Amino acid sequence: MKRITDTELIRSSNRRDIIQTLRRHGELARVEIGQYTQLSPATITSITSELIQQDLIIEQQGELNAETGRGRPKVKLKLNQQAVYYLAIKLSINEVSLILADLSGKIIHKHTKSVLTVSLSQQQLIDVLCQSFSGFLDKYAIERNKLRGLGLAVQGVTEQQGKGILWSPAVKGQQLELVEQLQQQLQLPVFISNDANCIAVALKNLPQYQEVNSLVAIQLGYGVGMGLWLDDKLYQGEAASNTEFGHTKFSLNGPQCRCGGRGCIEAYVGDYAIYRDASAIYNLPQADMLHPSEKQMLDLNHLAEQPHSPMQQIFTQAGTVLGLGLANVMALFNPQKIVISGPGVRAYPYMEAAMRSTLAENLLPYHQQQDVVEVYNWDEDLTGLGIIAIVQQHTD
Repeated sequence: MKRITDTELIRSSNRRDIIQTLRRHGELARVEIGQYTQLSPATITSITSELIQQDLIIEQQGELNAETGRGRPKVKLKLNQQAVYYLAIKLSINEVSLILADLSGKIIHKHTKSVLTVSLSQQQLIDVLCQSFSGFLDKYAIERNKLRGLGLAVQGVTEQQGKGILWSPAVKGQQLELVEQLQQQLQLPVFISNDANCIAVALKNLPQYQEVNSLVAIQLGYGVGMGLWLDDKLYQGEAASNTEFGHTKFSLNGPQCRCGGRGCIEAYVGDYAIYRDASAIYNLPQADMLHPSEKQMLDLNHLAEQPHSPMQQIFTQAGTVLGLGLANVMALFNPQKIVISGPGVRAYPYMEAAMRSTLAENLLPYHQQQDVVEVYNWDEDLTGLGIIAIVQQHTD
């Protein structure tokens, strides 16, 4: 086995920096790449020449100086977006979503299919994922040799070494070793991550959060998750790769959570919990209680808008529980930013007042900071963008 030298590691890191800079800023001259990366002109020239030979970036002739019309025009470099692709699979309760992104990280194709994931054995799940993979490539006529890697974003707890799933409400078994088998069958590098960590990575790539060294990403949706950046590094636990904010306790004798315990934050704030409580009051349509639909959750928002609606109390309770949980997070980590996102932010306006008042009541005096907690609307699929970014980090 060939040993990788320090020089090769440094060059690989510099290569990733250049590609990532072009992703973030678009077309740039070599001197501009140097301004962003602080790499030497010789290093930039050497690496960009290699990337041009590999057809990963393209040279474009710039314009002459607009004022004088003199001088040589700057040669601009840009990514050859169709040179390679990255594929992601989102595995959630009874649903598999496939996402394709180009070299720039832009999502270009997406397909979601219903699969009874909670009934599948490990081998059946692998078979379904492989069949979905092949069918997706055929549907969009994607050449396999252009794929750089596959990312698997999973609801639940993933193993720290990236081998598989320790626990997930989306699957039947526990400690599923998926990655190695998928790599063997698909002949492609495979990377796995918890969906909340994916959201944390996607948020950190946004311009407004790139300089935030300690950031907490709270995911609201079918469940409640958390991704954590500390000292500008994504936190990875000793055994599990993600934190479990949703499964910290609000009440020892509270309602049952999907994890089997009682009184978890998720058992009050997750979509399934809110729909469960609403079903006890309203005559609601029958639903998959672990995975109510987007329309069913939006209907609850409409109920909350009615005067003196009991639904308002359900959302107030959820906001209170969320606020106390965030107060604990601030006491533990004192982050610069807590960003709430995920599909569940659709209901955030109905929770916000209770959340903020509970948060303020339970903070230590020196944590009374303005603008720490904010919302990032779910206008794009941050889970998909995050797992694509993780694959890029490993394969650029």
